[in-house]
Amino acid sequence: MSILIFFMLVLFAVYIRSPLATVKTVRVTGAPDIAAALLIRDTGIQAGQNLFKVPIAAAEHRLLADFPLLRSARIERNFFRRSVTIVVAERSVAGLLEANGGFYTVLTDGMVLENNTTGIGVSKPILSTSQPLSISLGSKLQNPGLLAVCRQLPGVPLAEVAQLSELHVEPMNGQLGILAFTRDGFEIRMPIGHIRASLALYDAIRRKLALMHVGPGLVDLISSKNGVYKPYRK
Repeated sequence: MSILIFFMLVLFAVYIRSPLATVKTVRVTGAPDIAAALLIRDTGIQAGQNLFKVPIAAAEHRLLADFPLLRSARIERNFFRRSVTIVVAERSVAGLLEANGGFYTVLTDGMVLENNTTGIGVSKPILSTSQPLSISLGSKLQNPGLLAVCRQLPGVPLAEVAQLSELHVEPMNGQLGILAFTRDGFEIRMPIGHIRASLALYDAIRRKLALMHVGPGLVDLISSKNGVYKPYRK
């Protein structure tokens, strides 16, 4: 028995030093808003590296420190496939808040997570307002209109959110409303507390306008419950 154990240890020692114990592929799962290449580069894990020498704990800690958008990070090794999988979970992002000449990543609970001066890196709409703002990283927004928008967005289908480029909060008819800008050139005036219902109604109006070959314009969902279309002035 001792001889068998000895040979098994010898074979294992040979294995961990052979090309069969090196990383062949590195992939990322669970991060739609952060480029996989950025996460992989941050871990320092590369193809050809020994699987037994992958610094798992250090790499996980570095990911969480360098990417505040991540809620969790876990690195898994598969010795049979010679692969490393970086499993991450992102915080729920509402959009990019425009303020102080730059952009801030804002979560759906209204927390201002980080400064993003370029506006690059998050595939969500811009959130803005004509009202004064006081921004503090790590704290929640105090503006009631923007906070209402952030909290509603998780309940809106991703396909509908994807068509929006900006949600601007401003007073309308004596109360706060939203002026939304779509990526295909439309503007939508909608009540502050009914984003999902408003976008569903807009989508129905937009389809009718398309059948009539009508171009982009303003769709007012505040003046009328059924919506009013107003073409842009030429």
